[in-house]
Amino acid sequence: MRKILFSAVTLALFVLGFTASNVDEPTPTPTPDIPSTGTEGIIKITSQIEGWNSAFVTPLGYFCYDKELGETKSSQYSALTFMTPDEKDYACLVANMTDNRPTQLITTCGNLYFSFPNDSILELLYDNGNKMEMIDSIPYNRLTLPGIADFKGDDLKGVIANAALLLKRNQGSISNPQLAQLIPSLYGIFEQVCNLNYESDDEYLATLPKDINGNYMFASRIRQWFNSNVTDMVKDVISLWTGKATYKVGGSSCTLAASIFCSSDAYNNYGTYGIVCDTDPAKLKSGIAEYEGTGHQGKDQISYEVDFRGFKPNTTYYYTAFYKFNTSDHGGLVAKYGDSNAEVIYDTTIKSFTTGDNILTVDVVMCIDVTGSMSGIINTVKRNAIDFYDQFKKCCDDEGITLADLNAQVIAFRDKNVDYEWLETSPTYILPGQKDDYNKFVNSLYADGGGDIAESGLEALQSAFNKTDWGVDDGYHRQVVILWTDAPYLLPPFSDITLDNLHGMWNSLPSGRRLVLFAPYGTDYNGGSWGELDGWKNLIHEDDLYNGFNNFEYILKSIIGELTSKGVPSRKAAPRAQTIFTPN
Repeated sequence: MRKILFSAVTLALFVLGFTASNVDEPTPTPTPDIPSTGTEGIIKITSQIEGWNSAFVTPLGYFCYDKELGETKSSQYSALTFMTPDEKDYACLVANMTDNRPTQLITTCGNLYFSFPNDSILELLYDNGNKMEMIDSIPYNRLTLPGIADFKGDDLKGVIANAALLLKRNQGSISNPQLAQLIPSLYGIFEQVCNLNYESDDEYLATLPKDINGNYMFASRIRQWFNSNVTDMVKDVISLWTGKATYKVGGSSCTLAASIFCSSDAYNNYGTYGIVCDTDPAKLKSGIAEYEGTGHQGKDQISYEVDFRGFKPNTTYYYTAFYKFNTSDHGGLVAKYGDSNAEVIYDTTIKSFTTGDNILTVDVVMCIDVTGSMSGIINTVKRNAIDFYDQFKKCCDDEGITLADLNAQVIAFRDKNVDYEWLETSPTYILPGQKDDYNKFVNSLYADGGGDIAESGLEALQSAFNKTDWGVDDGYHRQVVILWTDAPYLLPPFSDITLDNLHGMWNSLPSGRRLVLFAPYGTDYNGGSWGELDGWKNLIHEDDLYNGFNNFEYILKSIIGELTSKGVPSRKAAPRAQTIFTPN
């Protein structure tokens, strides 16, 4: 085993030597005189480590962990710093404390930034010394990151597992040859460490050298490098990145993303940040640009979004991120690029997008509870389903939007544990051309069965989310899922579906998605409350069943309102302490 590990170490150290050789050339055989740490597993140390919260000795090098980055302990980030066994090369991984998603990778050959415009896209950035440039944009699923799922609470593996996966997925072309060699080296090291076991070896620890203060020498060396290259250069530095136009709707609206990187959350106290947008790139200044909006980047976020409406169709717009100080007191905060004494800091990158025509195609799946307890309101639900096209088209016409098509599908559900025909899925009907066939299917539905209180609502949503012909994510499509039920959803072991997995599926759908719930907040011994979904993005939840079923107009206006400058806000009822259900 030591021989295998030694080969991995020597290869990693050769790459971390940051030679400027062509990355396409075969990797030379590493020289055998590069040392290993001498251990086969991971040894965790919590004392005599130069003020670190914890330290880790691994065959591939040393790691020191600071739970909160910065001396003020007001940070929302942690720092995990790596040193090679020969104590020559270093790298510091800065991660979000909430879920261990990486935000920066600080190395001896430059800094990488991880920007997340949303829960399904990562933009990997490189600080080239003059500005940040994007290396690649890659898909990812936040809820399936290994640092969340497999190593939750592990302050070593939880951090490096996420970084390893995201770095490995990068397939972009990196112009800097040293960085091009560093990335595969680091994710290789991180992956291998995640596969090692923790062990205790007091005899081995007794052989590790210490400094005159009694601290382990490796921890002191890492602290020295950290203070010079991370604390002093990162802690109070504000870096901005202008992200993607994550989705645009026709020619009227667009959601723009940006990121602010600062290890201390003091930037929230000393200023505001957002995005400016204009047809003239020379006018991208706060107070001058035609469009300006502020954002909020919470502790569980590594980017922020700003919604803009009222754009002209078929027009090119430019935008960039900014940070504006509230007063002349900057609190020690400095700009990564630009004049740190200025009132407003701007990103060095300007991006653009072009609006199109006000044409919209809607793909809608209607999940309808058809168990016996719905008998009193099933006709109201069916009427809303049948009238959906006409009402939606009228709203579009009123706002000057052309509804090209509305593709409708219906999923009728009962209880998978007691009903033989518990899930029935219609074809996808193109409306208005196939309206007669669509109406015939809806009218054929009837309320019956269901067993006890909880029903297969999650199964119906899973089937809707798995739809294979959702419209593309091009700004001219809306993907709408509507669920009508008077019952809670089945919980495991009565159901094989978990909310976390279903949430991940929802976040992987196009950015134009909308989920509309007509569903109660109550629970049962085997049923969960639909209120658990209220934190989902792009959700409208109405729990007042009878009034909600008969007042569908605000739902349509909430969807249509985003396409215009009017922006009708979605309404969500306050949770109730208890809802009573009538068993079927």
